[in-house]
Amino acid sequence: MKFQEFPIPAELNGEQLKAELGCDEVYIRDNNLIIGGDVTEAQAKAAIAAHKAVKPAEPTIDEKLASVGLSVNDLKAALGL
Repeated sequence: MKFQEFPIPAELNGEQLKAELGCDEVYIRDNNLIIGGDVTEAQAKAAIAAHKAVKPAEPTIDEKLASVGLSVNDLKAALGL
């Protein structure tokens, strides 16, 4: 596996870019975008240029509460509602 460095694009969703490239790794190091895998420089540059980052969906209230072990009903009960 080889690693290549590129300038960080204005919009970046690393997991999305990793899937688009089919590479092993995409991460930021020392203000550079690092791409690791069996991808040519031309493939990586083309994918970065075509990349349109999709922001992950904001978690719902239910999901946020569940992440700390609560439900909406638990919260209502705790607030006396």
